[in-house]
Amino acid sequence: MCFILICSCSIHSQTVLEEIEVGKEKQSQNDCRKAIIHFQNALRKNNNSVEAKIGFAECSKSLGSLTDAKRAFGEVISRSPKNFPAVIGLSEINIDLEEFSEVPKRIDPLLEEFPNHSSLRILESRYLYAIGRKELAIHKLKNLSEKLGYPQDVEKMLGELYLRSSQWRESEESLKRYISQSPSDPDGFYLIAKLGLYRNYFHVPNLLSSLPDVEENINNALNLDKKHELSRLLLVKLKMIQSYSSGNLDVNILESAFKLIYELAREFPENKHYHALEATLGEELNRSKFASFHYRRALQIDDLDEIERFAAEEYVIKNEKEESKLRRELGDYRRDRYISEKYSLFFKSAKFHLLRAKDLNPQSPTIRRELLDSYNQSGESIQYINLLLRQREEDPTNFKMQNKLEFAITNLKQSLESKEGYVTIEQSGVYNSVVSASPEVFVFDLESKLAFPEHYFAGRLLSKALRYNLQNLYNVRLPSDSEFQTIRTSLKELDFHPYSKTIPFSVESLTVLDKDRRNTAKIRYVVHGNYQYVNDSIDVEIYLYDRTTSKNIGVWKTNQKGRDGLSTILNRISEKIKNSLPIEGKILKVKKDEVLVSLGKRDGLVAKTVVRFVRKGSLITEGDVTGLGQDISIIKPKNRGWEKELATGDFATVRSEQDTKK
Repeated sequence: MCFILICSCSIHSQTVLEEIEVGKEKQSQNDCRKAIIHFQNALRKNNNSVEAKIGFAECSKSLGSLTDAKRAFGEVISRSPKNFPAVIGLSEINIDLEEFSEVPKRIDPLLEEFPNHSSLRILESRYLYAIGRKELAIHKLKNLSEKLGYPQDVEKMLGELYLRSSQWRESEESLKRYISQSPSDPDGFYLIAKLGLYRNYFHVPNLLSSLPDVEENINNALNLDKKHELSRLLLVKLKMIQSYSSGNLDVNILESAFKLIYELAREFPENKHYHALEATLGEELNRSKFASFHYRRALQIDDLDEIERFAAEEYVIKNEKEESKLRRELGDYRRDRYISEKYSLFFKSAKFHLLRAKDLNPQSPTIRRELLDSYNQSGESIQYINLLLRQREEDPTNFKMQNKLEFAITNLKQSLESKEGYVTIEQSGVYNSVVSASPEVFVFDLESKLAFPEHYFAGRLLSKALRYNLQNLYNVRLPSDSEFQTIRTSLKELDFHPYSKTIPFSVESLTVLDKDRRNTAKIRYVVHGNYQYVNDSIDVEIYLYDRTTSKNIGVWKTNQKGRDGLSTILNRISEKIKNSLPIEGKILKVKKDEVLVSLGKRDGLVAKTVVRFVRKGSLITEGDVTGLGQDISIIKPKNRGWEKELATGDFATVRSEQDTKK
């Protein structure tokens, strides 16, 4: 009986070891999806196996299951506090999740006992770099490398830290040393390829000329390990650059990039970045099913990604019907955010959500009801009436709605705009013919502060979101969509980044803004700037440039993280831009005793406002407000004989440019 038990235990132990060995073999082949199954089998048979738990934790970490990895590493450390793979693995997760307080108390005692342990010192440098002590991280690792005779693992990490710090020459030296010591490790060739792209990212000619060498190094890495994840992702980025290297899309090259990211997204289904990239590349290649699915999947993984959400919204508005699942979900999200925030201090920020909800789900009864309340409260009578008219067509028997409509039309007829003939009420809707003469603004793409930003399209998208907010919430005058696209096409011929597809601001290129304008005023103000997006945090720096003075008249920095981050930032920046522009209008009519100007409550005029009339920069006279509407007002000039001085088309303003807020 004893003999049978001993044999049984022996067979049991052998099976566990075999599972671990197979798991390690698969793990060494970078096939963690298969490896983790064998580690799990081993743990079912012996839950106390340290090797199986380490393998399971490392593969869980590789596959993105950080909760499982943390638990398994933690169980090993609780039994063996000096288990270096567990200490290093758990600490790396803490660093990635910015749980920095957990790291020192775990590694400091070990560093005192093992001061020259290279893996612990590498971990320490990673931690120091992550908390912002970058120079100290590099200094410590450099000293260790020199002391120990340039060991492979230290040189590799040193090359990475130099690369992150944009110390290109030092990074190249360390990585070349590493490759000479470890020619069979694909990481070395991957890092030297990454160095070639990142050092040239902001210099497009150099970037394009570096592509052959970069591709060769990526291929070297993939020849050593065809499944090398980071090399495959870098190859996607290289193909994206190549596909637009001529300025126009090469579909075949972009198709090869799409194929690569397609494979990565399926091998790593929890990687939000891969889904986001497949969605946008699918959109560029008109693969609507892929785009829709992966936009949705990316937001399921991280619903705080405000840039990805805005990108998904732009996609569905352009490509999907209102009843599509993704479009409906996106609209419902914006509706809920508006309802949640509409009574807060950030009303205009909340209203951004409502307008996006309207764009996404214009037929939604809830959104229409919220729009009516919003239009009514903010005095947007024309929009209010037009929405009621559309609803009356759909439900002509709704007498409550009919009463609201009649009351609103009666009030509108009493408005200054209606009395002066600028508002036309027809069966199909209400039309306002007042033409704004407020300052016109052109918004350039924002440039990423970081090479190869997480969302390659973010610079263009943030610019579009800012234009949307300025136009819809702050009544800032912008070029029409068709003119904007024409200008972009002309600017693209001067400068264009083949990866982000952004068109950067430069003073030399500004003449393009007006080249197709003949008898129209030139675009005077230009918005440009840069951004950074890391861990769902948006950080922007915006400039307002005045072409007349050739100076930036406003500079603003702001950041916001997480939910409502985009709408909050857009509101802050839009308000700053609006307040920095001079309030300008024109004389629409010259009457017997007064003049009618294209400035009203919407522009900030009140009963006590003093309006200045200007021609070619010189003051003609001033006047007081005697009648005030939303978009126009009646002004009584102060000077005698003004009738001989003022004419239709003269500028009217309420403050001089010296008083403009910076």
